[in-house]
Amino acid sequence: MRNVQIILGPPGTGKTTTLLKIVEDALARGVPPEKIAYLAFTRKAAYEAQSRAMKQFGFEEARFPFFRTLHSLAFKELGLRRDEVMTNNHYRKLGKALGVEFRGIYDEDLGIHTGDGLGDKCSRIESLARVGLRSAEEQYQLSPVNDLTLHAVRQYDNSLRMYKRELGLYDFTDMLESYSSELDIDIFILDEAQDLSSLQYKMAIKAATNAKEVYIAGDDDQAIFGWAGADVNKFLNLKGNRVVLPQSYRIPTSVHRLALDIVKRIKNRYVKPWSPRTDKGYVEYIVDEQQIDFSSGGSWLCLARSKYLMSRYKKSVRQQGFGYSYGGKNSLDSEETRAISSWERLRAGTSITRHEAKNMIQFFSHPPRLKKKDSYLLKDLGLPEAAKSYDWMQMLIEISPEEREYLRSCLRNGERFFSEPRIVISTIHQSKGGEADNVVLMTDMGRLSWENSHRDEENRVWYVALTRTRNNLFIIRPRGLRHYEI
Repeated sequence: MRNVQIILGPPGTGKTTTLLKIVEDALARGVPPEKIAYLAFTRKAAYEAQSRAMKQFGFEEARFPFFRTLHSLAFKELGLRRDEVMTNNHYRKLGKALGVEFRGIYDEDLGIHTGDGLGDKCSRIESLARVGLRSAEEQYQLSPVNDLTLHAVRQYDNSLRMYKRELGLYDFTDMLESYSSELDIDIFILDEAQDLSSLQYKMAIKAATNAKEVYIAGDDDQAIFGWAGADVNKFLNLKGNRVVLPQSYRIPTSVHRLALDIVKRIKNRYVKPWSPRTDKGYVEYIVDEQQIDFSSGGSWLCLARSKYLMSRYKKSVRQQGFGYSYGGKNSLDSEETRAISSWERLRAGTSITRHEAKNMIQFFSHPPRLKKKDSYLLKDLGLPEAAKSYDWMQMLIEISPEEREYLRSCLRNGERFFSEPRIVISTIHQSKGGEADNVVLMTDMGRLSWENSHRDEENRVWYVALTRTRNNLFIIRPRGLRHYEI
């Protein structure tokens, strides 16, 4: 690669904006958009870059063919169809034949299974070995699992290969391994580079061979996917001209001080001076999530180290009667809220679709038989005219008491169904790339995280968590339990 520039972007320093400015300057010099590649680790980052570029520069999506994830680029260049790619259903069928269970899903960004079944564990070791450019035996020694033998891993590896060969399928790692194209481009941009595996770096270097200018962006202090095969040392050892983005437009001074305290615990890093906003912000230490008043304005991001801790936030937010996103699902966009909306529209004289009607009547005490129609008015349900006087609480009897009270509380608080929730409940890993006015950070740790709390990657996890904050940070520091010291 020629003319390599490494852009180091601490939290909130405008890394994506900087990269799009590179795109803008290239376009201004007459470089066609088809000659610019912008590759990212996650679909979220790639989509954001493509959307912002289309909006900013006025080009159609087709004019940016190389604004993609690495997996998406490999899929495109190999000329694959979607039905030629391994799915979760394929893995479950394979697991059933082998007598091993897949309990999780295959994460297409990370390229690994996330569950705790024996099938998930076998698949993880097999995938991590390949993206790390090492053998299954080597990977097994690096990440042994108590209830998993090396023999089982080898058996799974061989069976997977035969299964894919018989059905003509590729998995996501196959795509990376099979990629061999040198893109016909002038500008090559690689974002989130700290999260790439050895195999992904190999592919990226191949794709960038012909580029006149190469920009590699990331932040080693935010490298939190080592457990999924990312190799931060590849990023740290890159050769090129390093540029640090020095000014954060997100982090207030009070949070910045805490972030610096944590980042000093990371031993293997590139030192990057950066400055916060002039706003002081607010940091408060509390004992539990029940002390948080979610009625105050702005967006909220409620973070936990592990998934099993997230339910505590959910309980607290529901008790206060606010909408939220939990596991990517909107609490005010559910079968119940859609049924309420349908009923109130019927009462107002508006028609609903058959799908809406079927969803709604499941909450009736005596569901009517639906006529074969595409749309329905109140009279089409065979209900008496007097039904118009029944509000949803009277009519939708089968909504559970708990959900009924929660939805009533939300409506009393002025919450709107189907709107984007201002409260997001997430693990720290899932929050990467996000931000909010208010961040609540639960410092509880499971045993495994606690045992590894001295390691660089664990410190990076908490650094990422803190630096999602735009204004106010609430740190839950429980008494007598294992927790990270901030």
